[in-house]
Amino acid sequence: MRLEVRHLELVVAIADCGSLRKAAARLHLTQPAVTTQLKRIEDHLGAALFLRTADGVRLTPTGQDFVAEARSMLTQLVALERVTRRNAQSSSAPTRLAGIPAYHFGLLVSALKDNVTSRTIKETGTLTALLTTGELDIAVMRRFPGTPLTLPPNVGHRLLTREPLFVGVPAHHPYGGEPEIPLEALAGDKWVMPEPDDSGMNAHFARECAAAGFEQRIAHFSSEAHVALTLIRESGAVCPLYPVGGTPSGVARLPVRGNPLVRDVVLAWRLDAPVARDVDDLCEQVAAGYLKLVEESEVYARWWRAGGEALALAG
Repeated sequence: MRLEVRHLELVVAIADCGSLRKAAARLHLTQPAVTTQLKRIEDHLGAALFLRTADGVRLTPTGQDFVAEARSMLTQLVALERVTRRNAQSSSAPTRLAGIPAYHFGLLVSALKDNVTSRTIKETGTLTALLTTGELDIAVMRRFPGTPLTLPPNVGHRLLTREPLFVGVPAHHPYGGEPEIPLEALAGDKWVMPEPDDSGMNAHFARECAAAGFEQRIAHFSSEAHVALTLIRESGAVCPLYPVGGTPSGVARLPVRGNPLVRDVVLAWRLDAPVARDVDDLCEQVAAGYLKLVEESEVYARWWRAGGEALALAG
């Protein structure tokens, strides 16, 4: 006999289940069939893979090595099938995009025109996993200081923008009419912060506030922008605001002096995806669209012209 994929799957199933009976149920085979197949495999290899026990089976040292290699080969086979299917798709197959709900996301959808399917996902771990398994072709991700972005070897990435994080304060705040605000001036204010997640944003804010000499007084957690803006206007709280976008009445959007609060917006893509060859052009289109948004935001445009461009285009 020769070892086949089904033999590897059978041995791995027995190892996972810990018994021939349970493995047979998983594989939709009879227990005698599993027993017979296992004996043929062990006879072919000239070694026992399992020791029979009163309550099932357990791997021998040889079996442990066999199962480790079998798992690796089965994983490689799945990857081979996935890549082959992707390559067999017509060139008109849509690009699968996901990412954070940043303006870059919408600009990327526009750059890909109609040949794209998309969904917003904030969690860095989820985006990384979907890129790793090939369920996504390209993603817009975020990276905060102190929390590195760890991507697998089959995923490329590029910095799109290093954005400053501004703060929203009530219009009647002592600094509400100023062009910028020192971070330490917010020491006595109550904060609205997004729910903590794996991006590292909240930890970044906590560190920078501590460096400015105070601990944030977080009174509210909300990841919904309209809720945070209402809390600023109605309860006098303060919160992080991204620089692009309009500012409702009753709220002042202020740059923070010295730009201590920042995030990187990163484009990540599978190196084996068809979209990989278009990355340079896509980045140029997103950059051009972003500059238009800068000009449409009065506060951000003023910050940009005052020298902030060097930060935003860093990297």
